Amino acid sequence: MKVLLVGGTRFVGRHLVEELTRRGHDLTMFNRGTNNIFPQLKTIIGDRNIQNDIDKAVGENWDVVIDTCAYFPRQVQMLGSIVHSDALYVLISSISVYKNQEIPGLQENAELISISEDTPEQITGETYGGFKILCEKAAEKIGTRSLIIRPGLIVGPHDTTDRFTYWPYRISYGEKVLVPDCPRAPLQFIDARDLAVFIVNSIEKGSTGAFNLVNSPGEFCFEDLIAACYRVTGSQAAKIAVPEDFLLSKGVESWSDLPFWSPGKSSNFMLVSNRKALNNGLKTRTLEETVRDIYNWFTAEKKNSLKAGLAKNREEQLLLEWQSVNKVSGEV
Repeated sequence: MKVLLVGGTRFVGRHLVEELTRRGHDLTMFNRGTNNIFPQLKTIIGDRNIQNDIDKAVGENWDVVIDTCAYFPRQVQMLGSIVHSDALYVLISSISVYKNQEIPGLQENAELISISEDTPEQITGETYGGFKILCEKAAEKIGTRSLIIRPGLIVGPHDTTDRFTYWPYRISYGEKVLVPDCPRAPLQFIDARDLAVFIVNSIEKGSTGAFNLVNSPGEFCFEDLIAACYRVTGSQAAKIAVPEDFLLSKGVESWSDLPFWSPGKSSNFMLVSNRKALNNGLKTRTLEETVRDIYNWFTAEKKNSLKAGLAKNREEQLLLEWQSVNKVSGEV
């Protein structure tokens, strides 16, 4: 198939490129050309926010247009000039589109967030999901078939956010590691490589509609992640499990300070249904494989700092305060 991939090639786009080319599809990329890691492939250099740049791709009769980076509906609307009526438009959306995120088992037909089309274009925690919904609605108006992918947190090698990466790397060194005391909290994500395989499979089958892309609800919990990190890294660091109430009282932020920590009912958003995707062929790799590949990639890159997670000095201070109060040491 003749495929146009809109977006960068640092993370999700990179894995899509590798899967599409592995299967022999005729792939062209459209991006700003700042990360040319596939020089053998045709690239249309342009900014998706400039219509004249997008129009460089007009007249190519694409079978598929994959949009990895639409955040605002106008960006989807602007692609209308290159998506003909018989093409398949693939939009990477998000499970953040659901309104009642504290309800476990959300399916694709669950109530969605409502946001005004006049909302100023600024991405925040409050507007991200709403703008993704507007993007989905804009896709419907293009007048072609659409495949809407709603992933959970996307993880894997080349992830630039370091959120998942924090745990194997942090556990790999030091004498003590602070972890939130929520061992049975549910854990959901999607490996970028599994996402890429699902998208390409769906394209080849002509699938349309919306799909939640996450591992199965209840398959993993937080202690499974921590245990996998210890096995992969061979770490001997003592695990200090600190109660959630103490962490919250000290101003520790979920996700930014401790990735995948979702205190209280917010952890129910890690129980989204993936049944529809499973019925359409979704396959997910093991947790340990994802942890191992991320850790090996990160260490091979010789990186020694993370964009996510507690700073070392703050973690040490929190451990001192907790152990002073409770007179504990070693694993709790």
